[in-house]
Amino acid sequence: MRSHSRLFVLFLFAVFASAPGTLPAATAEDKAALSALDATFRARVDPDAPAADRERALALIHKVIERIVSSYIEPFDIRELANFAASAISPFGNGMKPADLAHAAIDTLVRRLDDPYATFDRRRMTTGGRRTGGIGIEATIVDGRLKVIAPLEGSPAQKAGIQPGDLILEIDREPIQGITLSEAMAKIRGPLGSEVLLRILRHGSRKIGLPIERTRYKVRALRHSVLGQFAYIRIAFFGPNTEKLLRQSLAAIQTEMGGVEPQGYIVDLRDNPGGLVGQAILVADAFLERGMIVATLGRDATGARKYDAYRGDFIKGRPIIVLQNEATASASEILSAALKDHRRATIMGTRSYGKGIVQTVYPFGAQGTIKFTTHKYMTAAGIPIHGVGVLPHIIVNGDPRPAYGAAAAPIERCPTAGAAQDKMLGCALLFMTQGAAIEPFLKALPSDR
Repeated sequence: MRSHSRLFVLFLFAVFASAPGTLPAATAEDKAALSALDATFRARVDPDAPAADRERALALIHKVIERIVSSYIEPFDIRELANFAASAISPFGNGMKPADLAHAAIDTLVRRLDDPYATFDRRRMTTGGRRTGGIGIEATIVDGRLKVIAPLEGSPAQKAGIQPGDLILEIDREPIQGITLSEAMAKIRGPLGSEVLLRILRHGSRKIGLPIERTRYKVRALRHSVLGQFAYIRIAFFGPNTEKLLRQSLAAIQTEMGGVEPQGYIVDLRDNPGGLVGQAILVADAFLERGMIVATLGRDATGARKYDAYRGDFIKGRPIIVLQNEATASASEILSAALKDHRRATIMGTRSYGKGIVQTVYPFGAQGTIKFTTHKYMTAAGIPIHGVGVLPHIIVNGDPRPAYGAAAAPIERCPTAGAAQDKMLGCALLFMTQGAAIEPFLKALPSDR
């Protein structure tokens, strides 16, 4: 695996050496498009508005264009963006406020990026002292629709029955087709204790209305239990103390087992939508002796990094099996991929979600901030996570996507385990009792009933 990492480091160096760090020189077409944008802006702006306000608003549009051209993960021409901004301003009548024109232009630029995580936030408005609450979902925009990646464990959304893959069609009876992710999440949030009514589409045909109370809730990021000779660690979300909780759990597990080390560890990442990437990297480091955990790669070398393991394996090489599903996303995929690429763990379940991109926030003082995707995560094997996901060694529960080279175990043949009669967990325990080896595990599966 170290040879994979070495080759990938050379690849990163070659890309970073040629990555653009500054705005490319404007062509004649670029300059003409910017001039046309300026003329359109000045034709629509209120001539009585202070000159400083007019110039500041126009300069903000230019700065956003420059930032996108230099840093967005996909290439855009200056003239292309200038034309988008001008087309957003053109329909307005004369005498518009400078800030309104700038916001209309920038909102259009953000939408044209086709980046579900891109946002432009103006100066934050006060809530007048009111306390606000949310419902606890991780979501994205797919084809203009709000799709749930996963509800957070213990959140109001999970308790109300929101499931991974649900498409949210309406918020409080208002259709939300075509709005941005930040706009949708802002509509979901509201006064603490109030209800938000979501109309969702499930499995492509079933429509459901779910009222969910907006509350403040606490996600239990990590918990553990002892299952015979094996340890079970559930990571529901990567919060600010997840790695610390892991270290505490490892010590507690050994105490609960009378000072005896577990024969193996089951790490459950199912329905884990991610969280803090830094914590996922620290958790991966806790199970790896050395080698690259993950790297970020983008058009702009600024912010590109390679993260290596350096602290040593806390569990001294004991077997690990990772459980994942299609709602295992983002930071949790970084952990799964790192353990897989370094042959430190066997991955069981279905292919993960495939969210592996980095958003960067660029502030423009009191005028607001813009956020968009600037880098993507690459595994130690040189494979992008985004749009690909992490393929398990053993597919359980079926997966319609191609899975060449992976073993398969029908979920119906898995024994149950735990109070929840969890079949995936049952298969994980069976795998461990068969020496943490795939072939003996497949032979030990109960026959079809």
